[in-house]
Amino acid sequence: MPLGSSLTRWVRPLLTLAALAVALRVQAAEPFGIDSPTPSPPAPSGTDQAVVARYWELGRTRPFLAGSVDAGFPYFRPRFAAGYGRPFWSWLGVEAYPALALGGVGPYMGAAAVVPGLTLRAGGRYFYPFSRSLLTPRDHFTRTDIDLAEGPKSDYLTFETEAAATAPLLSGSVFGVLTGYRVSHVLPDYYLFEESLRVVMKPPYVWRARLGYLLAFSRNGAIRVGAAGEIIGLPGRDEFVVRAGLLGSVSISAQLEAQVSLIPVIVSPDSIGLAGGDFGQLGVRYSFATDSKPDPERLKEALRDSERRSPNP
Repeated sequence: MPLGSSLTRWVRPLLTLAALAVALRVQAAEPFGIDSPTPSPPAPSGTDQAVVARYWELGRTRPFLAGSVDAGFPYFRPRFAAGYGRPFWSWLGVEAYPALALGGVGPYMGAAAVVPGLTLRAGGRYFYPFSRSLLTPRDHFTRTDIDLAEGPKSDYLTFETEAAATAPLLSGSVFGVLTGYRVSHVLPDYYLFEESLRVVMKPPYVWRARLGYLLAFSRNGAIRVGAAGEIIGLPGRDEFVVRAGLLGSVSISAQLEAQVSLIPVIVSPDSIGLAGGDFGQLGVRYSFATDSKPDPERLKEALRDSERRSPNP
């Protein structure tokens, strides 16, 4: 596929989402001065605004079951969690997700600890590809190479650890992600295409470091646009992959968010086209949790903050 056609294919949805973001921004009224760690559009009254703009932060500390569903082109990724705390804000527990994609299925299960601005997780994931096979080692791979099913089946198990952090900066937020994988249950003397990071690797180790910035629009930050870059280390091949691109999201409510990303490969030892880019978000995310009611004391404090920060009539 020509490069121009590939870029057009992905830039057009990005521009569509940007137009939607502008339309939502024009229609939205400004909130009542409550900053939004989990952004959403404003609600019609002060009480509703406090609940919506800080929906998960104002929740009660409790045992819970929670989840989210990422759906778009071309993926469907439900996630489930059980723990104690305030879901999507500050909690400790376990999580699992049966990742479904065009290339195969990859169920994951692990533990997670979350505080505002920092998420830690560790667990295991088994991936079963529908058609891919293990790869005979070489210096350079093409898209045809990774799509051929001529070798042993390339199912594998990964042990994963990840730390993700974010912090406010100027009119937005800066974020970083560090990820490490140990891949096992692979026949010796073979390479494989790792479906999560989307790189050709020599087992057992691969890692990723991502850094990005999101600029928030409107006082409640419902619209965010930014950029991210990442480097993926392939120790077994003594190589690196570099990707960089654009990110965007629009919070429609505290539970529903539209997302898009376009992060193509900039530097790589291989030429695998779109298969090697992180185009992973072009759709929506819906989040939910049991017993999601605001804590009365936290709600009162949020309303007091709103009144103090609102200009006098």
